[in-house]
Amino acid sequence: MMRHFTTSLLILTLAAFLIRGIIYVALGSWLPLAWIVAVLAILGTARVLGRRHGQIAVKAWGVFLILYGVFRIGLATLLYFLPINSPHAMHHTGLVFVAISALYLCAGVNLVIARRDNFRLARAT
Repeated sequence: MMRHFTTSLLILTLAAFLIRGIIYVALGSWLPLAWIVAVLAILGTARVLGRRHGQIAVKAWGVFLILYGVFRIGLATLLYFLPINSPHAMHHTGLVFVAISALYLCAGVNLVIARRDNFRLARAT
């Protein structure tokens, strides 16, 4: 059961960044999509190379999610306490922003501390 939860977290976080990359392509920036495609390629290559490489790649993704969540929460906190005269910035770093950041943080922690058994993803035969 825990293995499916960990795999689901991995897939959901990757899908969130993939969707964000596609949205940014529509806005004219290819860099976020290129970045997530590179991450997917690294995770796929690590999985093909073997179980240990896959575990390291997933834990590295978890560390990235932790850093990303902490950065977003820090940014929201900074914008809350500093006198910023930007309604746009204040609007986009509200309660929903902090909640999503906390979810990224929790997902990253789960991916980092997950046991080895949780990374046994089914291989196509």
